[in-house]
Amino acid sequence: MSGPVIVNNPDRNNGGLLLGIVLTIVVLAGVWWFFLGGNGSGSSGGNNNGNGGGNNPVPTVAAPQGS
Repeated sequence: MSGPVIVNNPDRNNGGLLLGIVLTIVVLAGVWWFFLGGNGSGSSGGNNNGNGGGNNPVPTVAAPQGS
């Protein structure tokens, strides 16, 4: 029995590299969109009360009992 056969194919060596670069760009763009504009916390988000939309509930803070 012989060992494993290693095939060196120089015509197909950039496919994985190109796929990795494209997937890295897609993941970075998704993180950018999620943290800066996609979840309403960015500058263009619609979840703030400054635009005259007054249907967001105001949070209340209660003091602990016995203090």
